[in-house]
Order: sequence, then C-alpha cells, then structure tokens
Amino acid sequence: MKIAHIILYQCDTPFTVPFHTPQTIRSRADSILVKLLFDNGISGYGESAPRSYVTGETPETVVHVIENHFSKILFDENIQSIDDIERVLDTLETDCLKRDAEAYHSALGAVDIALLDAWGKFKKKPPHEFLYPIQSKSLRHSIPIPLVHEDVIRKIHSHVKHISFDSIKVLLDDRLNHSIERVRFVRSLFGDHVGLRLEANGKWSREQAVTSINELKRFNISAVEQPVNRNDIEGLRYIRTTTGVPVVVDESMCTLSEAERLIAQEACDIINIKISKCGGLMKSRRIADFARSKNVPCMVGAHVGEAAILHNAGKYFAMTLPDPFCFEGLSFLLYKDGWKDTHTKHDAMNYSPGFFSEGDLPKDSVKQLSTLSPR
Repeated sequence: MKIAHIILYQCDTPFTVPFHTPQTIRSRADSILVKLLFDNGISGYGESAPRSYVTGETPETVVHVIENHFSKILFDENIQSIDDIERVLDTLETDCLKRDAEAYHSALGAVDIALLDAWGKFKKKPPHEFLYPIQSKSLRHSIPIPLVHEDVIRKIHSHVKHISFDSIKVLLDDRLNHSIERVRFVRSLFGDHVGLRLEANGKWSREQAVTSINELKRFNISAVEQPVNRNDIEGLRYIRTTTGVPVVVDESMCTLSEAERLIAQEACDIINIKISKCGGLMKSRRIADFARSKNVPCMVGAHVGEAAILHNAGKYFAMTLPDPFCFEGLSFLLYKDGWKDTHTKHDAMNYSPGFFSEGDLPKDSVKQLSTLSPR
C-alpha cells in the first residue's frame, strides 16, 4: 500500500454552548482532519486537535508540518504490515527531532490514526485483531463541567441525564470562595454517588492549590487535575503529599520521557493520556504500558471539541487498557446533532474495520484545505 494523495481539512463544527476553561473560551471545534488515500483505493482518516498551551501547536502549524515535512516521507513509504506503520511514525518523529522542528505531536497523532484506520480497512479486521486486544467494553465515563453560570450547569445536568457516566470534572478558577460555592452546587446537583475531580489547568500556585484542595475536601474529592504549571514538577509532588488528594497530570505529560520523569519523581498518581497530545495511538500505548509497569493508573482524556475521529480512537484505546481510571471522550454532547449519533453507532466499533468512514464526516462544517500528491 502506497499513499497516492494526502487531503487536509479544517473542522470547525459549532458548539451549542461555549466551553469556558481557565485557559480559554471555545465555541467550536478546531481540528485538522487528515485523509490518506492509498493506491488500492482505501482511505484512512485521522484527526489533530492542536492546543498551543499543551504541545505548542496550532491548526496552522499542523498543516505546515504535514504539507512540508511529513508528506515527503509518507509518499516514499510502502505499508505492508503493522511494523511498517510503527517504523514510518518513528521516522517522522526522528526527522522532526533532527531538524529541531516546531512542535509536531498532534500532527503525528493524526497520521498515526489515519494509517491504522486504513490498515484495519485493508485487512478487513477490527483493530484489536492486529494491534491491541480489547480488555473491557464497559468504560467509566466522565463529564467535564466548564466555567459557566449555574443556570447553564443546570441545563448540562438536564442534557446528560440519558448518558451513563460515573464521574464529573469541575473546572475552577483562582477565586477560592467562588470555587467552594461552585463545587457545593455541582455536588448537590449531581449527587453524592458521582465521583468528583477538580481541574485547574495549571493556573494555581502551590499555595493556592494546597489551600483550595484542603477547603474542597469536604465535598469528597477523588482527585485534582493539573493544579500547577506543567513545569512545576516539585509543586505537583508537594501538593499530592501535602493534601493527600491524588494528582492527575495532563499538560505536564505528553511524551513517554515526561511520564518516566513524573513517575520517578513521585509527582503524580494518575496520568491523563490524550491521543492527540501524545502523538497517536502507538505512542499512547507506550506511555500506558510504562505507567502500568509502575502501577500508575491512566485515564483517557479528550481535548474540548474533539470531532468523531479522535473520539472513536480514544474510546477504542480506553477499551484496550486493563483498568482505565475513566474515559472523557464525550465531546459529542457539545454538538447539536451529536455527530448524528456517531457515539451510539460506534459503540460496537471494535467489531468493524478501521475507526471511521467517509459518511461520518460533518460535511457542513468541514472545509478542504489542500490535496497533496507525490512529485
């Protein structure tokens, strides 16, 4: 199988409700979709959800890396096995490192998913038959609560009543009194039976984190995610040992070497793997395997506004983990049509070849950017 064309798209599907976080306000998807069309007619789809504050990437840099660097390597390759796919992905990364290129993890993740999607379709087998075996078809789902007014949270609560979920993640700012009232309201609305995590997106200082966590313990907090800046490894360790509340790392962990450092320095209790920020499924698996060898649990997170390709890949990946802490891939709740029930249709995706099909693309909000061909 040789790649005949690479087609890039921009996906900007609007949300029904803007999603406020300590980092930014998002009102629509902001993904780059990749279609690899092979010489045998098979197509593979991938998605990049770049976040500048996580990997340093933007949609523009993702397009630049794929058009100007990845494409030259990809067109020269002949994919005949899973080993070929892993070798190609390592070659793409090595090329970036040699050139000391701009950030590339999210771009690499899109190519990873597209290659694996195409291979599954070519072999006419579900992914677990040639890659990672399914460990569990029942996942513990988690829903994030953005920084919005109580009336909007009530609407969210009403909207998700039909969704099966086990925990919620409450995003917080740096106003302690506001955080206390916010968590109190969310706990009373969703009930005591639901797990509750805090999320600061790295915006607290160490002192703010310790004070806030100790004040919020009364609401039966299961964990706190990225309480301080991604580079404050000692701060993460200090917070988890001082408060006794488990710390989840997100922005601090995008690569295997970062996971190794965090675990070695006892700076985390749980690792948040997001397929896009970690460079795709294969690199995510290396991180998960290492964490498991050190008895550190993983969760499978999602960037706000991921489209259906990343959702499907993330859900599949979560099902291959022995005991994931939770799965956050519920971005379809942000969209008017819920990707036309893609989340339901793909509940049995582990029985189908690949991850995605042409008909699942949200045509009204996808714009073709470029078509690349071998020179």
